Amino acid sequence: MNRRQCTECVETPRPPRRLSGTEAVVVIVVIAIGAALALAGMPVATVLELLTGAGLVGLRLTRRPTPAPAAL
Repeated sequence: MNRRQCTECVETPRPPRRLSGTEAVVVIVVIAIGAALALAGMPVATVLELLTGAGLVGLRLTRRPTPAPAAL
């Protein structure tokens, strides 16, 4: 079967968004902290668990709804 799609129906893929400067700094700091903990003797599995938990908490904090303004 040969189907034709109109150009309005076809989504063109967007290129990936580049990291901003602050996002890049956060990624570098997290990697450095993980490496420092691993080099200090903490098991790698524990380091991964800590970084995963911190990432999930950060995601939760950044996606929480803003509180409603107080009524006058």
